[in-house]
Amino acid sequence: MKPTLLFLSADARCTQAVEQFRQVFGLFAGSYNPVAKSPDAVTDTEVSAAARVVVWDASLQTRFPTAAVWPDGNPAPQLAQLLAELMGGGKAYLPPPPEPPPKPKSLGTVKVGRETAGRKGKGVTVIWELTNLNDDGLKELCTKLKNKCGSGGTVKDGKIEIQGDHRDTIQAELEKIGYKVKRSGG
Repeated sequence: MKPTLLFLSADARCTQAVEQFRQVFGLFAGSYNPVAKSPDAVTDTEVSAAARVVVWDASLQTRFPTAAVWPDGNPAPQLAQLLAELMGGGKAYLPPPPEPPPKPKSLGTVKVGRETAGRKGKGVTVIWELTNLNDDGLKELCTKLKNKCGSGGTVKDGKIEIQGDHRDTIQAELEKIGYKVKRSGG
């Protein structure tokens, strides 16, 4: 007689788990008898005779203390774990959750401001104190900021000038890259 795997749920989750167990684990599933039942329709004899009991509602653990409580959602990882344990293995390999991306290292502090002097009233956003960049790095960053702002700009005397008032956009972009930004001027 095949050992019984008892899946208990008041809704369709237990039926779905049994179907998925049969489909996914084909040959291995033939060694077990997966059964889906409502918690109210199961007898104590069936529970004690089952190789494993699975529930989705943690409140059912008082009635079925040996039952494993599975989370809602796709039962595939739990089914893989169950099969690995039933086949005599240990824990099935479940990949660790991805780690959040590391925060960018601070590349230093830069200043962002707006200037209008000597430009016939037209303002530009100026970024300076980019001490860690050479001329090529400044030109590359200038191009990136111009594209982000949709505006023209240039590199003059170690400063980046972007046409128009784009201080907020530039500050957000520089912080995303890893700079600490200080606002200067108006």
